[in-house]
Amino acid sequence: MAGPDAPLLCVMFGPRRGTTRTLDRRLVVGRGAETDLQLIDEKVSREHCTFERDGDAVILKDLGSRNGTWVNGERLTAPRTLVTGDQVGIGSTVVAYAPDFEALRAVDGESTLILSHAAPAQTILAADASEADFAAAGRLLIRASLSTDRAEAATALAEAFTSGLRAEQVAVCLRSPEGALLPWIATPHGTSVSGSRPLADLCFRSLKAVAANEPQSRPSSDANTTRVLKARAHVLAAPLLREGQPFGVVFATRTREFDSQELALATVLVTAAANALRPVVVSSPEVDAPVAESASMREAVRVAKAAARSLSTVLITGESGTGKEVIARLIHQSSARAKGPLVAVNCGAISPQLVESELFGHEKGAFTGALAAHAGVFERADGGTLFLDELGELPLAQQVKLLRVLEDRLVQRVGGRAPIPVDVRVVAATNKSLEAEVAQQRFREDLFWRLNVVRIALPPLRERREDIVPLAKRLLKRHAGGADVELSPELAHALTRCDWPGNVRQLSNALERAWVLRAGEALTLTDLPPEVVAPRASETKTGTLDELIRAVEREQIQLALRRTRGVKAKAAEQLGISRPTLDRKLQEYGIDWLE
Repeated sequence: MAGPDAPLLCVMFGPRRGTTRTLDRRLVVGRGAETDLQLIDEKVSREHCTFERDGDAVILKDLGSRNGTWVNGERLTAPRTLVTGDQVGIGSTVVAYAPDFEALRAVDGESTLILSHAAPAQTILAADASEADFAAAGRLLIRASLSTDRAEAATALAEAFTSGLRAEQVAVCLRSPEGALLPWIATPHGTSVSGSRPLADLCFRSLKAVAANEPQSRPSSDANTTRVLKARAHVLAAPLLREGQPFGVVFATRTREFDSQELALATVLVTAAANALRPVVVSSPEVDAPVAESASMREAVRVAKAAARSLSTVLITGESGTGKEVIARLIHQSSARAKGPLVAVNCGAISPQLVESELFGHEKGAFTGALAAHAGVFERADGGTLFLDELGELPLAQQVKLLRVLEDRLVQRVGGRAPIPVDVRVVAATNKSLEAEVAQQRFREDLFWRLNVVRIALPPLRERREDIVPLAKRLLKRHAGGADVELSPELAHALTRCDWPGNVRQLSNALERAWVLRAGEALTLTDLPPEVVAPRASETKTGTLDELIRAVEREQIQLALRRTRGVKAKAAEQLGISRPTLDRKLQEYGIDWLE
């Protein structure tokens, strides 16, 4: 038996996972019966390659195989130390190496969908079915069509295929916005279905069920050996449609061929059940494109739009208030997931005791106060984008579980028994330096590298002053109920020269205050807060300390007089001095209070 820290090998058949094997010391792979991992495949040599453990490392060696051993698409020419995520090609089988694959099972705990890229050998299009077939289909669909739970409806549909079409294995898959097919429900328990992508694409184009003769991989394992045998089978693919667009597919397999009436019946089954299975679309509200007059913001917007075309994780960094959520919304709306939900959560605002429940959900009775089942943010963002704001505040214990979900796309509810597959694009943001947090051991290094795929650094407002006036106009329009508000040159100059330590959030608050408390119909310089109008003497003037103090004092007195429309009693009150003191300083500085 392998030790608790032994790495695992995940045996895959096509892009999807199949079974796992623990590696203790040495694992021999080949076609021969004496090997540890036996692959019944004519492209595999009797003794093809070995995986050998050397301390914490795993070394792959080719044993002079005829067709070679391949790592990440390159033929192995010398022993190689594997790293997490390496994919080893052995004949038509792929073996993935990773430290932990415990959660890589489908929702029923065992089933695995396998998507091969082999072209279908035979294609049969559906024809019209008899009235008896439609009547039988109606009876089989009662449970699926009346169910209010999508998973229950999918299970009922899979059972209908098993009963009505006498299918041996059935898998229901969802189609991601990018076009990938993701396993959802499979029956019976422990089944493995292999459906080719060309066959799925054909049923999507024809909008009907189609079938093909495609071999199926049948893995079996005991304590010492995993055997993989390819058996002849026929595969049926039926599209799940929403408004004429495919959102999923049902694969069914059996040893004998599907006839035209059965294909038509399969089309009726998925058509009748599609309404109960289709995802609930929650469109995110439209937001304005980020203001990007400065070169740095133009580059940030360019990277965001480029990243939106992929599923890569995005890490947005920058000071608080620089607009990280605006960039996250831009990524979502520019992606193929724009019609899906955008769920935002502030990791720093969640109680440490509730972080796991909020992120991953919990089952009823999982802990005191769990009176009902709760879906976490990953489940609520299924089919869309999840924005994890202030990720640097996430406790270390939850960082481990987050890394696992990012790697496997499976979430485990608190108190749940089976992992739940999720199709989520993750965008994370932080105002901390995660590199510094890693150095201080407050943030996991492996999670940092998993998040730091596409990085967007947002500059503070003081470093992109070209954006301040356009931003101010947009914010004022919002505060004014949609009306355009012009900024005087004096007001625009005051906004531009302020450093805005609170960035866009501070700018918005200052303008909202000015609009609410304005003295007239238009904004004037006196409506702005003192910290915005008064320049910093250290940045605008030079001289002795006494000269700098006098300059600041003179500017504050002038500002107070402007704000009070020249009423010296109110100005003195704002400055915290007496009226005679104010008169003396007006004379000392030569200030005309009527100016």
